Parts: sequence; structure tokens; C-alpha cells
Amino acid sequence: MSKALSVPAPPLATTVREEARLPSLPLQLGAGWVVAGLLNLLADFLPGHVHPLDGPQVLAYAVDFGRHLAFGLCSVALVWAARRWLPPLYGWLAFALLSLSLGALVLPTDLDGLAERLGERTGVSPGLASAAVVLVIAGAVPVLAWLSQPRSWRWPWMARAVQAGCALAALGAAYLNASISPGGNPSAHLYLSWLTAIFAGHLLPPLELPGQALVRRWLWAVAAALLLGSLWALFWPHPNSVMIRLARRPSSLHLLAVLQSDGGADNVHATLVARAGPFFAPRAGLPPVPPSPQRPPVQRPVVVLFSIDSLRADVLRKEPYAEYLPNLRELMSAGADFTNARAPGSMTKYTLGSISMGKYFSQQYWSGGRNRWPKQDTSVHFASVLSAAGVFTAAFPATDWLRNANGILRGFEQNELQGDKLPGNDRWIDGSALTAQLIAGLERARERPAFFWVHYLDSHDPYYKSGIRGGSTFKHYLRSLRVVDGYLGEVRAALARLGLAERALLLVVADHGEAFGEHDSRFHGSSLYEELIHVPLVVAGKGVVPRALDVPVSLVDLGPTILDWFGLETPAAFMGQSLLPFLLGESRSFQRPIVAETRLKQAMVFSDGYKAIRDLRRKTVELYDLNKDPEELQNLSDQVDPEREEHLLLLRSFFQVHTYREGGYRVPYVK
Repeated sequence: MSKALSVPAPPLATTVREEARLPSLPLQLGAGWVVAGLLNLLADFLPGHVHPLDGPQVLAYAVDFGRHLAFGLCSVALVWAARRWLPPLYGWLAFALLSLSLGALVLPTDLDGLAERLGERTGVSPGLASAAVVLVIAGAVPVLAWLSQPRSWRWPWMARAVQAGCALAALGAAYLNASISPGGNPSAHLYLSWLTAIFAGHLLPPLELPGQALVRRWLWAVAAALLLGSLWALFWPHPNSVMIRLARRPSSLHLLAVLQSDGGADNVHATLVARAGPFFAPRAGLPPVPPSPQRPPVQRPVVVLFSIDSLRADVLRKEPYAEYLPNLRELMSAGADFTNARAPGSMTKYTLGSISMGKYFSQQYWSGGRNRWPKQDTSVHFASVLSAAGVFTAAFPATDWLRNANGILRGFEQNELQGDKLPGNDRWIDGSALTAQLIAGLERARERPAFFWVHYLDSHDPYYKSGIRGGSTFKHYLRSLRVVDGYLGEVRAALARLGLAERALLLVVADHGEAFGEHDSRFHGSSLYEELIHVPLVVAGKGVVPRALDVPVSLVDLGPTILDWFGLETPAAFMGQSLLPFLLGESRSFQRPIVAETRLKQAMVFSDGYKAIRDLRRKTVELYDLNKDPEELQNLSDQVDPEREEHLLLLRSFFQVHTYREGGYRVPYVK
């Protein structure tokens, strides 16, 4: 007994240190996710990201931070398992495989546009360009994690330099996460959050806590609390108002909601369709709509549809911006100015396709791989009806995907890509070349009825034609619009010079608006708020009564209006109705709703001023009273009221009836 007691024990300090040392890399990554979550919250208080600190916003912060905790716990578990059961090299390979597999699953949908542009510039196929983008972004995570891990450096200053670099990289990734692509690209934001966590985690030293039993008890308690918070953030059914706040935050980890099923088709339309009107019922088999009894005082009409990219309605109407659009404002006074017009989408391909086909995006068939187009859609385009009736038709596409073959526009006798490219963009035709082609077409149309469509991309971001250096983005935007307004002046002068003014009908529209910080968004395509779908619609010509019209109209009314002007029937499948009576000084009652779509978001504007928005990808709904809240700041969808609920049900009902579903087809997410 005494001999056993005489065996020397190891030093106490050494035992505690060896037993209590925590596995550094897993905990560093977990702590890095916590830091990333905190930086993400702090980014909301940067200029341009200020939100009202009300109940839903506080809850949204908690949910978002809980999601960062969830990713942190997953990182701890995965890295700990890899280090415990795999050699170091295989552990890193498993980490790289995880990042690349997740990237291949979620990144292509959000980054197809970038891949397409890279493919066009490099000449590689879209598939290879997309794979390269995924490889670079998803591969950066394991590579940078390996490069930034702590090492035994020969000189202390090297370790300090690596730490300083990690600090700057963490802050830079967090800043980019809060700044780029607001309201969109959730998978890209996931990877930026991941990089923020990696760099932030490597700033933390290896942890040593005294007392093995105490450490274990605290670790289990902390892990249980974090797990409960993560489960609450991920799976608890949070209020719609909270989900909307999360969806608007660019760096929110909203990818989980995006990957969830939308729950299938709705079954709500049967109780509403009878009193909602004929446009809420299937239109297949209905007879064409005959032309209006009122006729324009024009023989052999020449119609010009002049569409401008990204022009907001309020920019046209506010006096401080009058100097940038003198020709269009003069046309407003000379023609019918529809002050309450809306685009059927907030991206060019959504709007122009809907105008041409008379159908909304969900009614069209978009095919192909990652780069989808309505090439195989069999819908009738109104230009095809005009061409079949002997009207000369010509479109002047500013980019190749507006040619007949891609299906956005179709049925034009002339639709070729010609002319010099925009400075700084080899994919788009300069507006001066388009204007010259249009005027040449007008010269050839002196003896026959004709329809021309020209779309200008000169005012599209990044506003290549602004002609100035420095200054705000909005200033560049206005200067680019002034260039396009000059083209309008040239077209009007050409119509007068060629003796076509007495036969011409000139329609000026915008495909969508542009956001400059409203609802935490920039540019266009990511939402359906008024800054993006409220657009100008001005019509002038012989017989058109000059006046401002506040009646709600849609750009899908353009096809029926133009067909009506030529005295032709409108196909029954078209979702718009002719505006010709308004142009001739009369009026009519509308039965069709006003609808808009973009990126699996759907909106409907009602005659009583209410507007409903549904996001199929993020599983949120919104309802606004535009009469009282034109800036769409107070979402009424959470206030239970039978009348308000009916607006949301009508939106769902419309798309249940008017969605293309043949052959198992599902409406795709198209950017």
C-alpha cells in the first residue's frame, strides 16, 4: 500500500492544461460564426441601412443571429468529426468537398447572370462559365480557411501580419455582405458570411479553461442553449412581418427558406372567381376580341413603340428632373399621359416578353438549362398578328436576346442586331445606331402600314452614356436618361420631316423603374415595389386627345391597343385590354387585373388602391394601401381583416388559374 502511494503523480498544472485544452479549430470556427452574426447585425446601422427598431425588426435580428449560430454549430460538429476520425489531409478534402457540393447546389441559380456575361466575354459555353464561377466562389472557402489557419511562424511579425490580414478580411467580407446585391442572391451571401466566420474565427487564440469537469458542464450548457436558439431560428414559424424584414436584409441567411417547398398549388380560387371577373377564369377556347367601334382618323397607320430602360414614373413627373427629359415632357402635353401605368415585371425580359405575348411570365413556357428563354413557347405575339395582316413590322434590338429566335420578341419581319456597341459594353448596341436604323425604317414605310419597336439600353446601369466622371449614381442615371430623351427628339423630328406625323402613333414607355435605396434595394429586378413597376406611358398622334389619365393601366394593354389601332382582333389569350377609347377621348371599363412578376415574386394592384405582393421563394406576403401609403412602408398583411384577406386570395387565385403547368413544368427562377 505504501509502495503504491509512493509513485509520483504527474504535475497538476500539466494535467489540467492537457486535459482542459479545447480543440481549437472547431471552436474557432463556431466563434467565428458568432462574430459574423454580430457584424451582420452591426451592418444594419451603416448609412443607408437604418431600420425602425420595432418589434418585428428586433425579432428579425434575433432570428438572423440564431441562423448564424446554427451554421456555427454545424461547423463545430463537422470539423470536430473530421479531425477526430480523419487524417488532416482528408479532413481538409472533406471540408473542400462540402463547400463545393453546397456551391454546386445553390450558387448557379443566383449567379447565372454573372456566368452568362463571363461566357459571352470569354467565348466559353454557359455551362463551363457557370462551373468556373461556382469553383472560384465555393473553392475560396476551404483554400482561404487553410491559408489563414494559425501556424508556428519563424518570426513573430508574420503571425501578427496574418492576424491583421484576417481582421481586415473579416471586416471586408462583412461589409460586402451588407452592401452587394440587396434583396437577392442568398447563396452568394451565405458564402460571404462563411468567409467572414472563417477569418473572424482565426483571430481567436486557442482556448484553455481550467478544470475538466467544469469545462464539460459549461460546454454542455452553452451548447444546449445555442442548439435551442438555432432550432428556434430555423424551424419556428415566425410571423410574416419578421420574414419580410429578413428577406430585405441582403446579408440575412435566408437561403433555408428559399430551399423549402412552396407547399404546392393553392385551392382558393373557386369561391372568388365568379365575382372576380372573366380574367380570373381560363381563357382557352374564347373567341378573339373584336376591334373597338371607335376608329382613329388615320389611314395606313405608322406606329412606333419607343421603350426606355429603367425610367421611373416619378422622375418623369417631378419638376427638378424636367431638364433631363424635355422631349418626353413635351410629348406628355401633346398626348395622352397615363399617370397610373404599371409594368408587368421589374426586369426587361419579363416586361418585354409580357407585352409581346400578352401573357404574364408564369403563363409562358421558359426552357433551356441555366439560361432559360421562351424559345419553345407557342404563344401568339402581337407582332405576328400584324405581320400576317400585311403590316410591315421591324424591331431594333439593343441586345441579341431580343431577336426573334429567343422568344422574348417574335413575329417581326426585320429583327437583326446591327450597329456600334455601347462604350464599355460589347453586348449592347448604342442608342444612336438604333435611332439611325429606326429612321431608315421609317423612310421605307411611307406607302404601307408599319409597326416599329425600339428598346434603348443606354439608360441601364451602370449608365454608360452619362458622360461624366464622379458624382452620385443617381446623377449618372439622370444624365443617361437625357441621352435617350435626345433620341426621342430625333425620332419625332424624323416623323415630321418624312411627312409621317399625320399617320404616326408614338407610344413611349419604360420596361421598369429603378431603385436607389428604397426598401433596401438598388437598380431593378429584385422586387415589385412602386419604384420598379410604376412607369411612364405616354401616347401621342393624330386623333389622340391630349389629357392626363389617372385610370390604372398595364403595359400588357399595349398589344391590344396597337392591334386595335390597326383595326385587328386581339387574341383571347391576351391578358390586356385596348386603351384606344381613352386615346380618342372616351373611356371604358376594365375587367382585367393589373399584375407584375419577377424572380418568383407576384404582385397585383387593385382598383381600390390596394396592392398585394407574394414571394414564392421566400414564403412571404405583403399588402399595402397605396392611397394612404404610396411609399409602401406599412405592410397590412398581418392585420387580419376579411376585405384585406380577399386581396391576397385574389392574387393567389389568379396565378392558380393562369400558370403554365403542362408536363410537370414548374415556373422557374429567372434572373
